[in-house]
Amino acid sequence: MLLEWRTVYLPFCLIFRPSQGTPLDLSFPNIISIKVNGFSQSDLPPADLKQPAWKPYLYRGRQRMLFSVHETVHAAMYDRDEIPDSISISGQINCRADLEGLPDVSFPLKDHIEVLSFHPCAQVPEKGIDKQAVMFSPPLGNFVLMRYEAVCGLGPPIKGFYQLSMVSEDKGDFLFKLRLMDGYKSPLTMEFCTVTMPFPMRRVVSFDGTPSVGIVSTTDHSVEWKIVMGGRGLTKSIEATFPGKVQFAPWKPKKLPPSSSAFGSIADEDSDIETDGNNNSMVNIDEFLMEKMSKDLQPADLEEPFCWHAYNYAKVSFKIVGASLSGISIDPKSVSIYPAVKAPVEFSTQVTSGDYILWNTLGRCPSAAATKV
Repeated sequence: MLLEWRTVYLPFCLIFRPSQGTPLDLSFPNIISIKVNGFSQSDLPPADLKQPAWKPYLYRGRQRMLFSVHETVHAAMYDRDEIPDSISISGQINCRADLEGLPDVSFPLKDHIEVLSFHPCAQVPEKGIDKQAVMFSPPLGNFVLMRYEAVCGLGPPIKGFYQLSMVSEDKGDFLFKLRLMDGYKSPLTMEFCTVTMPFPMRRVVSFDGTPSVGIVSTTDHSVEWKIVMGGRGLTKSIEATFPGKVQFAPWKPKKLPPSSSAFGSIADEDSDIETDGNNNSMVNIDEFLMEKMSKDLQPADLEEPFCWHAYNYAKVSFKIVGASLSGISIDPKSVSIYPAVKAPVEFSTQVTSGDYILWNTLGRCPSAAATKV
């Protein structure tokens, strides 16, 4: 019985449960397949081929190739003359190659992108060439072939402005004026789009307002505007406006401690400031005071208690399918497999929002000065 167990499961244990080293393949479907089917002589590559470390055993079954591009859009929209809007795209090409043997796969990249990293199975193209091509010997299961950054050639999928002003201590007026999918055409489809106004330091009591499109809901600390909902994909440009008022629970500012509590103890700690005869090692008094004040002082009672710094924005969430925003694409007909096999090639794309922020044009906002080259 012990001999039978060793014969059947020892290869599995050696690869996936090593006492030392790193497992070569942690894909759950692959592990189950090995456990059920075991190993055979057909799992070994021909003698003239070297089996790569990322492919511990050979695939057997229906052959096919799947490519998917997943891009994430990050944006900071200011709607201000002195601060330019910022938008960037980070993406990755996911791949699954159910191919028998140890084939090589290649395809061209038509659009110029800034590649950040490749999977170890890929041969990196030379920089500076007009037409990039990728060649790789695919591993088993799903893997990320490459990661990249790119510019949004079509422009921002959502643009416009957001304004918020406190008319009293517990009441604010807001206005959204947005344009969705401006300049976008089929096959690009926006599956959903939601705008959220977060109020983490205030409790929402009520709101009043009707958007030109979509529905609105509230939580204790946010107002959510669903412009495009699931099942109603948007394929053309639309304009969406939403004026309204929001009412908060009474503001309870934190009282400042007496001034003596913030500064009175500084004199008691003067003994910590040591000097030598030449005063070369004296502690910087200004830095000491700033550190002390920052540690002891309570937050000030602000004019606009919730509309401040990190809370002075609206966040956009969306999903777009049909094509990438960077322009990167893989033509299934241009994918070459060697040795040649009949394997269907499928390609899909998905674009989702990352930190897509609409800063209040009437409030404060963080920004970084662009470096002039």
